[in-house]
Amino acid sequence: MQHPNVFTGDNISGKKALIIVFNEKTSNAAGSENLEELKSLAATVNIHVVHSIFIRHPDPIHPATYIGKGKINEIRQIINMYKCELIIFEKELTPVQQRNLEELLNLVVIDRTVLILLIFGKHAHTLEGKLQVELAQTTYLLPRLAGYSGQLSRLGGTIGTRGPGEQKLEVYRRRARERIRFLNQKIKEIEKHREIIRATRRRKNLPVAVLLGYTNVGKSTLLNALIHKQDATVDNRLFSTLDPLTRLVYLGEGRFCLMSDTVGLLSSLPHHLIAAFRATLEEIRFADALICLIDVVGLNLERQITTINNVLEMMEIQGKPRINVFNKIDLIDETELNILKRTYPDGIFISARTGSGFNDLRTKIGEMIGGYVYFKS
Repeated sequence: MQHPNVFTGDNISGKKALIIVFNEKTSNAAGSENLEELKSLAATVNIHVVHSIFIRHPDPIHPATYIGKGKINEIRQIINMYKCELIIFEKELTPVQQRNLEELLNLVVIDRTVLILLIFGKHAHTLEGKLQVELAQTTYLLPRLAGYSGQLSRLGGTIGTRGPGEQKLEVYRRRARERIRFLNQKIKEIEKHREIIRATRRRKNLPVAVLLGYTNVGKSTLLNALIHKQDATVDNRLFSTLDPLTRLVYLGEGRFCLMSDTVGLLSSLPHHLIAAFRATLEEIRFADALICLIDVVGLNLERQITTINNVLEMMEIQGKPRINVFNKIDLIDETELNILKRTYPDGIFISARTGSGFNDLRTKIGEMIGGYVYFKS
C-alpha cells in the first residue's frame, strides 16, 4: 500500500471519506457527538465525508484489525457503493491494525489522531508552534514507519546518514529518534525562556489568568473583546489557535491582569499530543486563575467540563482556582439561560460577541486574583 504523506495533506485533501464511529455501551449520544466532531475535523482539512457508519464497539478488540472480519466485509461493500477513497476511524489504531486494514480494504486508513495532527500542522505559525507540532507528528509516525513506504518529507535528509549494513527502514527509524531528541531539546529551551518571562512577571507582581476550553468555544474572540483589539486569530474552525498569546486586560478600578489564550482541547486527546504541547500547556500550571470557557450551544456541556477536568488531572493541578464561564448566551433564549444559571449557580454567563456579562467576568477575576494597579507616568 503506497501511503500518502498524511502530515502535509498530500493526496488526502478533497478525497471522499467514510467515517467509522463506535457506539459505546454507556451512551449512544456520545457516538453521535463523536461523529459530528469527526466531521468538523475532516472539514477543517478539506476532506469530503460521503458516508458514516456506527459500529458496536468490539469486545474484545481484535488485535490485528480492531474490528472483526464481518465488519470489514461490510465496510468493503460501503466503499464500493460510495466510491470512498479514504477511511477515518474514530479510535486510534495501532500501527499493525492500520497497516492490516489498508491491505484488506485497499485504500488509505487514518484515525482521529491524524486529523488532529493535520490541523495542528496547518495552523502552527510560530517557531514554537511548529516545533511542538513536528514533535507530535514524528512521535506518532515513528512506530508506523514500515507502512509509509519511506515518504518522510519532514525527516528524510535532515539528520543522520546511512551507516554500513543498515536497512532503509532502520535508517528512517534512527533519523526519527534523533529528530525527536532534537525537538525535545529545542522545546526545553523554549520552556527555559518561558520560565524567565514568568519570573519577571512574579517580580512585578503581575497576576496571570489563562483561558482554557474546548476547541472553537470562543477563547480568542473573548480575549480580543476584552482588550478591544484583533491580536488573537479568530476563526470558526477547530484549532485555529495553536500559538498562545498573552495580553494585558483591564479588570476595573485601575487594576489589570495578564491573560493568555491556549490551544483548544478535545475529549480523549492522546497523551503524546499533550506531552508534545507541554511548553504551551505549562502556562496553565503557573496561572493564578483559570477561565474555563464553555460553549452553551456547542458540544454537550458536561463533556466540555469533563474534558477540562481531565486535562487538569493529567497535569496534576485540579486545585487551581477557576471560573466556569459560559459563552454565546446571545444564541439561546431567556428560558434556557435561566435553566443554565440554576444548574451552574457559580458560573459567569457572557457573550464574547456582544460583550454581555463582561462586567461580571472582570469583577470575578479581580476578586479571585486581585490585579496589578497600573499607573501611567
